[in-house]
Amino acid sequence: MISKKGNKFNCCESVLLRINKENPLPDFNSSTMRIASNFGGGLAGWGSACGAVSGATMAIGLLFGTEGWETPEAYESKRELQRSFTQEFLKAFEEEWGTIKCLDLLGVDFRTPEGKEIYELMKLREETHCPDYVIWSAEKVLRMISTRAQKEI
Repeated sequence: MISKKGNKFNCCESVLLRINKENPLPDFNSSTMRIASNFGGGLAGWGSACGAVSGATMAIGLLFGTEGWETPEAYESKRELQRSFTQEFLKAFEEEWGTIKCLDLLGVDFRTPEGKEIYELMKLREETHCPDYVIWSAEKVLRMISTRAQKEI
């Protein structure tokens, strides 16, 4: 996980920051970080898609996504590329970790007061694998970008 000025970034933010550091993402800015701030803990702490997965898919979107101004052909082509890249990442994450769902990865429902207490203790004891998911996700996307760039050369 990444920390700056006493602020500990969530999994989604941390993946984006790691990827952007190694491979600057188009239009990555404070708006991107504001959006990502709501994706930690599996979408605003709801336990859905893992924040590291969300950060990786956001990075892929910044790299290959559509803006809406393209011709219909370019729009569809970009969407197809983005979707295939994202699905390749999701498949690899699921194969590596068993699921993309935050609640299942952590093994605790932190939406309840009891679960939140257990989760906070797990974090203090460094018993979560969240940093592993962040590092793995960022490195996987960076490898995928590098592999794609090498194929285009």
